[in-house]
Amino acid sequence: MNASSKIVLFIVLLTLFFACKKSESFSEIPYLEFTKYELKDSVIDALGNSSDLYKFYLYFTDGNGDIGLSKNDTIHPYEFNLFVNYFEIHQDSLILIDLTSPYHIRIPNLTPTGQNKSLKGDIVWDVVFFPQDTINRKSDTIKFEFQLFDRALNKSDWVSSSLIILN
Repeated sequence: MNASSKIVLFIVLLTLFFACKKSESFSEIPYLEFTKYELKDSVIDALGNSSDLYKFYLYFTDGNGDIGLSKNDTIHPYEFNLFVNYFEIHQDSLILIDLTSPYHIRIPNLTPTGQNKSLKGDIVWDVVFFPQDTINRKSDTIKFEFQLFDRALNKSDWVSSSLIILN
C-alpha cells in the first residue's frame, strides 16, 4: 500500500468515525425545565408609560422532534403548544388567576431535517408588565407554571418559575 492510499484510507476511516458518532436520545414525551428569569429592561411605550420586560428561560428536549406548530395548525387542540398558568400570592397562598387573555405561547415547527429528529434547546419568553396592570393585579409577588405539548399531544410535566417580586 503506497503513501497516498494510506492517507485516503485514513481520511475515510476518520470520516466514518465522526459520521457514526452516537446521537443523543431523549424520551418522546417532551421534557421541560425552568432555568431562570431576568428583569431585562424598562420599556417606554408610545404614551411615555414605563413598563418592565421580564425574560423567562426554559430548557426542553424531545426524542422525536415533533415540537412546534405549522402556520396551518390553528384549530383546537393546536392553537398553542406551551401553556402558561399565572399565579399571585394572596394571604400567603398561591392563587391561580384566570386571565381573560392567557399567556399561552405558540412555538413554530422545530422538527430537524435528517435521520436524527431528537431536539434540545432553550425557549426564551418575553413578558411585559405595565404599571396599569396593578389595577387588576392584587399582589406584588407572582409565579408562572409552564407545560409543553408536542404534535402527538404528549405533554411535559408542569414546571414552575421561582417567586417573582415585581417592582
